[in-house]
Amino acid sequence: MSLAELYIQPFSVAEWIHIDGFTDAGVNLIAAGLAVIVFLWLYIRTARSFRSAASARLERLQSTLALYCRAAGLLREEADDVSDAVILLLEECKAAPLMTTELLELIDAYLQERDRSRLHQLQRALDREINHRIHEQATIIRTLDSPGWGISFWKMLKPAIPFAALAALLLWSIQLYDGLHEPTTVMASSLWTSIALWSRYISSLAATLSLYLVIMETRRGESRVIYQTLSLLISAVALLHFIGLSFSPYILILQLILFLCGFSLTRKRSRRERPYPGHEDFLE
Repeated sequence: MSLAELYIQPFSVAEWIHIDGFTDAGVNLIAAGLAVIVFLWLYIRTARSFRSAASARLERLQSTLALYCRAAGLLREEADDVSDAVILLLEECKAAPLMTTELLELIDAYLQERDRSRLHQLQRALDREINHRIHEQATIIRTLDSPGWGISFWKMLKPAIPFAALAALLLWSIQLYDGLHEPTTVMASSLWTSIALWSRYISSLAATLSLYLVIMETRRGESRVIYQTLSLLISAVALLHFIGLSFSPYILILQLILFLCGFSLTRKRSRRERPYPGHEDFLE
């Protein structure tokens, strides 16, 4: 066969690779191989990101502690007469990577008034913050260098969570496709069934993503407990789908209400609502 005849004749990729010769076992083997490749790629990438995130957190902690410890030491040495060097160091502390809002306000209040009572409040706040950061730094180092059996097992298991979430999303998509292509769903009278199927799909996606974020997110701060509780509730509500498909729209509405509640429960307090420097909350 000449080259010209090859271009003229219709070309079939299926005939070229003899795809008709593939059996169900061969297709399953290819799918399993692709799944293993995706799993390994996600697992290695996630494990590296966890390690780099912990190292970056340690660097921020060390930088912050270096500034805080220098400032606390100089404030003790020069309690009677604070020099310009200490003032300059306090200004540097305001740019610390892990500076908190309360400590920043205490530093600003002292720099503006230069009052002895403000100085004592600032010293106590610095000591609390230093102890807190030292404890956090020790915990991260212990987790990285000498973790216990439970932490080691969790560190081995956690990088597999992204693949599990991806598999769950694929499962919900297949479930939606099968439901929409059932003979009873294709009929015009099954509009409510289609709405219920889409509601179950969106609800399952929201539950999976919420649970994924709870497991993978390393959120810190006062809103952590509220954030995790709401996310777990959104995920747990999805279990009500076992009751029946007809309840799916109401379950989705309940999840939406929980999601909207998060805006009011996790909002940042205004300056008037937060304890001011010298308030009894700071003196405890």
